[in-house]
Amino acid sequence: MAEALSARRRLVALTLKQRRELGWSALYQSLQSLTFIPFTAGVTWFIDGVLHPPATRSRHTSLLLIVAFALANLALWALHGWFTVRAFGASQRVARTTTAELRRLVVDQLQRLSIGWFTRNGAAGAANKLTVDMGRIEAFLSQITRSLVPGVMLGVATFVYLLVLNVRLALLTALMLPMQALVIRAMSRRLDLLHAKVRDTGESFAERVTELVGSMRHVRGLGNDDYERDRMHVSIERVRAAGLEAGLAMTWASLGLQMAHEYMPILVWCVGGWMTLEGTVTIGQLVGFVGLLAFVQGGISAVAGAWTEWISARAGAESLFALLDSDEVEATSGLVDITLTGHIALEDVGFRYAGAERAILEHITLSLRPGTRVGVIGESGAGKSTLLDLVCGFHAPTSGRITYDGRAIDRRALRRRMALMSQEAFLWNASLRENIRLGRPEATDEEVADAAVRAGADGFIRELERGYDTMAGDRGGQLSGGQRQRVALARLFLRDPVLVVLDEPTSALDVETEAALLPALDALCRGRTSFVVSHRLALVRSLDEVIVLSAGRIVERGAPSVLLANPGSRLARLYALGT
Repeated sequence: MAEALSARRRLVALTLKQRRELGWSALYQSLQSLTFIPFTAGVTWFIDGVLHPPATRSRHTSLLLIVAFALANLALWALHGWFTVRAFGASQRVARTTTAELRRLVVDQLQRLSIGWFTRNGAAGAANKLTVDMGRIEAFLSQITRSLVPGVMLGVATFVYLLVLNVRLALLTALMLPMQALVIRAMSRRLDLLHAKVRDTGESFAERVTELVGSMRHVRGLGNDDYERDRMHVSIERVRAAGLEAGLAMTWASLGLQMAHEYMPILVWCVGGWMTLEGTVTIGQLVGFVGLLAFVQGGISAVAGAWTEWISARAGAESLFALLDSDEVEATSGLVDITLTGHIALEDVGFRYAGAERAILEHITLSLRPGTRVGVIGESGAGKSTLLDLVCGFHAPTSGRITYDGRAIDRRALRRRMALMSQEAFLWNASLRENIRLGRPEATDEEVADAAVRAGADGFIRELERGYDTMAGDRGGQLSGGQRQRVALARLFLRDPVLVVLDEPTSALDVETEAALLPALDALCRGRTSFVVSHRLALVRSLDEVIVLSAGRIVERGAPSVLLANPGSRLARLYALGT
């Protein structure tokens, strides 16, 4: 309960930042509410004063009063309509501006979170927070700004008028209010749990869908279509069951609220009818009272509707604010515009994942002069990729330290001066020009083309029907593997980095394509401090030195030509075995 209250308070605090719009919204909603009352309140006068006129009133006068009543209501509707539109616009600006601000906060926080957070939560979890959870919060904010405020204001104003109209009937109405509050209180805890379950199963299903779509080629290649279909069916059934259970519970809660809601006018009709027979209430007063009672009920319904929307949005709001409160963020000094020469030193570096039994890396000591090209070799699980992640600043060492030009620097500053290329070149679903320009967003078209020439990509790009404006497709699916790598390589040339990290850049390519790409890779690394992981001997031979990892430690280091010439070296044995 405390966590929900905290999330609710924080959401309200975020909304209160829109003070100007909130002020206009409150003003227009007040006027909107006040102009509602005369419509129904006038019915009392119409029945008692027009339909039951004094004996001395002429038919002509009664006709004029009827026409005046009709014209007055028409004019009032025009005024009421104008207030309604203005109130709706102001309330929607409050709701949507608040939601947009919350989205910005979440996106900014996602940019700050460590790579480890994304590894554990996955892309679907993050996407779910920005879509499903945010959508429910927006619905809640729209409900309270559009319906709750005017509904409550109208209900309170009407109840005050009812007290003036007939105190006893108004007090009778008030006796029914606690019943609805009891229903809300009784169902609140169970509905909280059920909607949290709906959210969790929905997020799990979204993760499965994302995983299935991303792995479809592998699923088909393994012939696991039926297996994956059955797994998806299980997830779908969980979503169905959770939604059905929550829906039934909400129906029972709504039924309790509806019973109290619908019984209130029945009770008023019965008691008021008896009072009419006794002569203490006129028919016009009774009809007007019951009509105005709907506005009081509307206020109660607005509260119940806001509660219903909050029950749906609550789990998502707590999840979003938990994300915003996460301390699993990359440390930053704020100094991101720095100059590097490329000197890198790892001093007794070790790394262990949280909760892991053993360290992935231990006692790694390495010093590289600017421009040194070093290969990182080792069997699977030796710690090669983890070492590259540390060098790139994706993780912080759990022991020792890494310095650049003799100092620890901001991770974002580091990554502005480096370039990373892996075995699967990632391309966005944008034009090839845009994909290359991501290396340096302010680059001109001429600079983009020059980078493509250096990467050996310009030739095939110009042969395409739309040239540099060709769309790469989802993850670069419109291009071959070699073409994707060349576009990714052009992006790195455009970036002009100080530090280059290549993680198996040619392992997914055939021998011919690899041979054509090697000169461009060698040109990229030349004169830049480079870390290269590769099982391809042709790429390793061109490097300045090699370190061999085993069980998280450096077990061998030297020039590749020297190590390969020694049949007893680990490097020579690894390549003899095909690494």
